Amino acid sequence: MYLIRIVAASFIVFVLQATFVHRIYVGGAAPDLVLVLLAVLVLDRKPLVAVIIGFLLGFLQDLGNASYLGMNALAKSLLGYGISRFASGYFPDSALFRGLMLFIAAIAGDIIILNITASFNPAGVLLSFFRFSLLSALYTAVTGMAVFAVLGLMPGRVVRPGGGY
Repeated sequence: MYLIRIVAASFIVFVLQATFVHRIYVGGAAPDLVLVLLAVLVLDRKPLVAVIIGFLLGFLQDLGNASYLGMNALAKSLLGYGISRFASGYFPDSALFRGLMLFIAAIAGDIIILNITASFNPAGVLLSFFRFSLLSALYTAVTGMAVFAVLGLMPGRVVRPGGGY
């Protein structure tokens, strides 16, 4: 039953990311809903499971852009490991911390992706980073804080013994 909910949530997030998110751009930046889903799924999980979840989500995201196949899989795998390893248990369980965690994760993911797409050209990476990444990371963090707040308010929400929702 839990696996079915994960697959359904992933499907909904991918549909929203592909169809709706391009309509809510702010200053050329949009939230990364897949990163928010990754954070929800891997928080309080073991790092190996988090890497696998990150790889699968990133690979599915890569299927929409075959020219850089593997780029999101790499980024989401590393971010899944980082969220699982460093965000679980070391920091307080608060909305502000989760927002900060998502902000840092979005910046780290954008740095990985920008280096790949700009062929490791520092000028191109810095230009895109300051033009889009900071605002996108802030947008993702605010969106993620809202998602975590809604999850926290759900009456039927159960935290599994190994963590996760």
